[in-house]
Amino acid sequence: MVHSINNMNLLAEKVVQPAINAEHLAYCPTMDLIAFATIDDLVHVHQLNGQKVFGVSGKQSMGNVRSIKWKPNGQILAVAFHKNILQLTNAHTGKVVHQIDCTSHSRSQICCLGWSINSTSSQNTSVPMSGSGPDISLEDLLNRGKRSNASDEPLDLPSDLAFLDVEAMLPKLSSLASGGAEYKCLPTTGDDIFSSRSSLDSIFQPPSKSSNEAADILVVGFEDGTIHLSIYDFFEIGSLNLSMASQRFQRCKLLNHCAHPFATTHAMLVVNEPATQTDLFLVPLDLRLISNTGRYLSLLASKSTQLHNVLRYVQQVQKQMYGEFRSSQDLPRRFMQNVEEPLQKDLDCTWIQAAFHLVVTGACFPQVKEWLVDELGERGHKRWDKAVTTGYETVRRLAHESLLPALERLTVLLSRLRGLSKFQDSNTALGLTTQELDDVLDTTASLQLLAHYVMIAAGAELRGFSAFSAWLRHEIDVQSTEPGSSAGHEAAERDNNIDHASTLEYIRGPMKQSRLFSLFNMDSPIEDRPLWDLNAEGRSLYELYKRELKTASGSNSPEKQLPGLDALIGHLDSQCNAIFAGIAATQKRNIRLGSPVHLGQISPACLDTRMLADVGLSALCTDQNTDTGCFKDKDGTDLFSVYIALVDRSEDNIGKLGMNYSYFDAERSSVKILKVTLKVENGMSTTESVKSAVIYLAPGRVQDVKFVDDESIMLAIIGESSSYLMNIKYRQSNGREGLTYATLALDDRSDEERTSNKLSIDLRRPNPLLRHSFPNDPGWSPERMEINGRHGRRAICVLAQDALRYRVYDLDSKPNNDEETMEITED
Repeated sequence: MVHSINNMNLLAEKVVQPAINAEHLAYCPTMDLIAFATIDDLVHVHQLNGQKVFGVSGKQSMGNVRSIKWKPNGQILAVAFHKNILQLTNAHTGKVVHQIDCTSHSRSQICCLGWSINSTSSQNTSVPMSGSGPDISLEDLLNRGKRSNASDEPLDLPSDLAFLDVEAMLPKLSSLASGGAEYKCLPTTGDDIFSSRSSLDSIFQPPSKSSNEAADILVVGFEDGTIHLSIYDFFEIGSLNLSMASQRFQRCKLLNHCAHPFATTHAMLVVNEPATQTDLFLVPLDLRLISNTGRYLSLLASKSTQLHNVLRYVQQVQKQMYGEFRSSQDLPRRFMQNVEEPLQKDLDCTWIQAAFHLVVTGACFPQVKEWLVDELGERGHKRWDKAVTTGYETVRRLAHESLLPALERLTVLLSRLRGLSKFQDSNTALGLTTQELDDVLDTTASLQLLAHYVMIAAGAELRGFSAFSAWLRHEIDVQSTEPGSSAGHEAAERDNNIDHASTLEYIRGPMKQSRLFSLFNMDSPIEDRPLWDLNAEGRSLYELYKRELKTASGSNSPEKQLPGLDALIGHLDSQCNAIFAGIAATQKRNIRLGSPVHLGQISPACLDTRMLADVGLSALCTDQNTDTGCFKDKDGTDLFSVYIALVDRSEDNIGKLGMNYSYFDAERSSVKILKVTLKVENGMSTTESVKSAVIYLAPGRVQDVKFVDDESIMLAIIGESSSYLMNIKYRQSNGREGLTYATLALDDRSDEERTSNKLSIDLRRPNPLLRHSFPNDPGWSPERMEINGRHGRRAICVLAQDALRYRVYDLDSKPNNDEETMEITED
């Protein structure tokens, strides 16, 4: 019997209500944050001290939670919902930065999320990387490569200018107020993503040096075998179906995804479920766009993503401008409607006519006098003045502080993309056309011109309203006094300070119909032949707007023939979407599904995958095949090793151990570790070899398995009297102890058990591989593990089987040396 073992320090323990969904538990790769979904489909993110950082809750129409995944840099948490809605939440602000509707990609539900960061610089692939597994920061690797190659790297002024961060020199965009439902810009993403300084800084943060040489790739898998790829969170590349990889795939879906920062090929674990059996395959995903586009891929994707974010900001500013101004006109409209009814009934005239008559002649109709004194009064006038003044000032402020700076930033981003399309030799691989970008720049210039006219019109109408407001207050005072009284004479004397010309101009113009409404043009229909067809004819939309707006301003008539701000921004959005579609179509042509590798008829109860490269890709140019995970072959091609650890829920191991064990001992008592070596040449992958090893544990049941780092794997085991966490070396490195793998035939997995190398472990004997033991408490048996393997802070989160508690342990705790040595028998 094994005594109590405690070789890991307890960092945290928490009790959760309601219970946690064991399928949705994720440890942040870079911070001590634990994300989990409860059985009521709410996602919570907690610190180790138990304090809640933020939560993610979808609307009822989104359905239950399907999957959660952290971005490799720990900045964003992705949550997939039942209705194929993918929410991306910023870890620092807790706000949804983007919401992707995946219903256009597939009608089936999301089943898997994969997220990785890939280097796009060819120079870094020759950097020695001792101990560089997927958990190491790509920034550390890139910086390490820069230090080692700083003296040999040639200077490249055009490239340095292309990656110069100009956007960081621009003024920061102003935060926007959280608006009401009547002018929400993006109701599906939330209207408050631009409402705080921290949220804006996180969305428009300048790229780091390492991000210029890296691209993060998001892989979304669906139940029908569709996979969708995005770069930089939500710059969509396109969709593929796994059935394209093999005719054998009938009912297939993505089960797991792994990648390495310096591998242009990703590994996807795919399960195929035909009518009679369940087959497991490893399908390579060759992303040739990384090697073909090179370091310009990160620049292209990051600038396109920033362009998309600025466009969303512009749209929301425009909606708020219109919503605020329309709201400011509601109160005056109600006041004027109250006086319109008696005027129409008794005198057959409108309020505009009556007000004009009162300003010119000084004679006040009885209906107007009654309305001024009894209904409007001093209090109503103050409300009118405040509402309209606030509306005009808000429009001017939003146009000056938000819209114009955003359009300037948009121009800079478009100029960067135009430079890529015009001056880079690789423009055909980028999917950019200079003419399309020139058209977008022309539309942006038209928007800037229109924004200036909005400011001018708002200022002019505000001055006219100020004169009208002073006259209206004067008339209220005059009509409230008795004729011939001293108060009446004093009120009449103040008439000399009234600007009657501006008052009359406001009454017959903006009071009847504000010019801003024609400039916003939110509700006006577009003509049958849109004027932006002029771009195709080689004429400038900017010049047309400049001429027509100048003519309309001189005649003081609304622009009926020109689309307004709303239609122009909509046109800009369609132009940008066409650019995004062109880029996506070009990059999608550089995506290839490799030949599937059949791993056997396996139904995994739990699994984990890992792609390794722990030495420099050019450091091991040898003919000898060592188990280092990644090296260059003698012909210069890249070799990557994908490790797959799994427990088969359908296997029956009775009698395989050669010992007299019960069925409890045999059920899920073995862990299979498959090693698939991929050869990558010019972005195209081929399978080099498949190896296998099996770990038998008795008496016990393997509940979960997770890779810790490049050398060890952690098993969660439920024994007869206790539960354990066991750490086993699965690789041979520098002569240290590990597993020995037997080579399997690529076309047959039927003899896997006969050819695999076997390791038997008797849990009834003390052994140094056990890192921790849990008491004989069914509630505290381990159900699920999540490991944070970052350097300097390795930790493991263990969820109890009752799903109400979890504990976090320090993996770097030094084990006790007084444990007895275990006997290991290799078959």
